[in-house]
Amino acid sequence: MLNKNITIKILSVVLAFVLWLYVMGEKNPEITVDIGNIPVNIVNVNTLEKKGLTLIDNKNYTVTVKVRGRRSDIMGIRSSDIQVQADLSRVTTKGTNVIPVEISSIPKNITFVSANPSEIKIDIDNIAKVQMPVSVKVSGNVADGYAMKPAISTPGEVVISGPESKINLVKNVIAQVNMSNKTKDVKISVPAVAVDRDNNEVKGINIDPKFVDVGIAVNRAIRVPVNAKIFGKPQNGYDIAAVNVLPEYVYVTGEDAVLNGIKNINTKQIDITGLNHSLTQNVQFDLPQGVSLVKDSTAKVYIDIQKIITKDITLTNIEVKDTNNRNVTLNNSSITISVEGLESVVNNTTADNFNASIDISNLSSGKQNANVNVTTDLNLKITKISPNTLSVNIP
Repeated sequence: MLNKNITIKILSVVLAFVLWLYVMGEKNPEITVDIGNIPVNIVNVNTLEKKGLTLIDNKNYTVTVKVRGRRSDIMGIRSSDIQVQADLSRVTTKGTNVIPVEISSIPKNITFVSANPSEIKIDIDNIAKVQMPVSVKVSGNVADGYAMKPAISTPGEVVISGPESKINLVKNVIAQVNMSNKTKDVKISVPAVAVDRDNNEVKGINIDPKFVDVGIAVNRAIRVPVNAKIFGKPQNGYDIAAVNVLPEYVYVTGEDAVLNGIKNINTKQIDITGLNHSLTQNVQFDLPQGVSLVKDSTAKVYIDIQKIITKDITLTNIEVKDTNNRNVTLNNSSITISVEGLESVVNNTTADNFNASIDISNLSSGKQNANVNVTTDLNLKITKISPNTLSVNIP
């Protein structure tokens, strides 16, 4: 009787288990599903630096994970409940490395089946580190009547580091400051930006420090003429025809007390001693103490040196001046003059450039000799008048 009861109990348990399996299979079956857009965690990135390597780009990778489990367990899963990773600890060379995707965390009662893709491609490069100067790029113009001095960056250099291929693209590190309508000194902290040859930002690299302090002094500015300072004399028989200076004017800046006494800015001395030819020379400015140039650093000075020549010119139009308005007769109405001057002036000189006259106002009647006077507006020296007197009959 006892054995019979035990047998019945065992059969009941087995039957109950079979019924439970049946119910679970019908009501809560085991299913397989795909869960997409699961981000891949890149781990052990720090191991690359120890090997002199680094990621070229910090891309975002995602995969689709296939999992299996009971419907009730599967339906409650969120994508954030599953974590996958790519381990970089075994990477040893630069280039494109294929890294398998691994499950690092999955809910209880859920089985990982596969990941698609099952591996990802990660680009690795050598680490490069370079020290570079900081160039301050100023945009905008200060207010009228003011000028800014050259910008000063502190520190003047930064260290850029990152993938070698990206570091090689960097041509400049710049700090940008806007000075529109400023009338006072500017001190500002701005980011240091690495740019390529086309001034496009090179991203994905480290800059140390990330920010630099830029100082730009702003002072009142005035516009003054430039005076070429010439020393010495040309060779005998030569002289200066003209002096041209570029720029003709410069803007200078400084404290008000200094600027108020400035009328012009001289160049450094230019020695023309013994020259018999023209001269073009770039020369620095001779700046008073406390004064600085806004833009130009040198002046271009052209000194035209010409030969002094002579020329004889005949004048036939002689004016007679007489306050008594007498009707007089000139016995000779022609004279010859000798003129001396710069070659370019003398060669283009004609009789029309001269006024010849005699004044008989103080002469009495009869045949008289009157002194000849010759004038010109040209820069010429009249060395001889022949004859220097003219005979005139005064009624």
